[in-house]
Amino acid sequence: MSRLEKHEHLRSKDPLACCHACELGENVRSLRKAQRLSQDRLAQMIGTKHPRISDIEYGLADLRISEIDQIARALDVRPSELLDLEAHHPRDFPLPPDGHAPL
Repeated sequence: MSRLEKHEHLRSKDPLACCHACELGENVRSLRKAQRLSQDRLAQMIGTKHPRISDIEYGLADLRISEIDQIARALDVRPSELLDLEAHHPRDFPLPPDGHAPL
């Protein structure tokens, strides 16, 4: 599955989660580059592999809170600098056709 196909699949399941994942990814990429870290180096710092960092930066990863905390520690920022949960209201994003966001 291509990155575009993965992104569209995630968006169709939960548009708000997809929006958060994309914004988090953009912030991780920006902060990583500002600190002149490679994706490989950031991956080493949090105990994962380069493809995982790539997926995160492209908004294709469904992260646990513990992973967001690990990335924040590695980049020496607050978790809220990676993801602003107050930026969007759920009512602004349509629910999937069945009327329920996936758990």
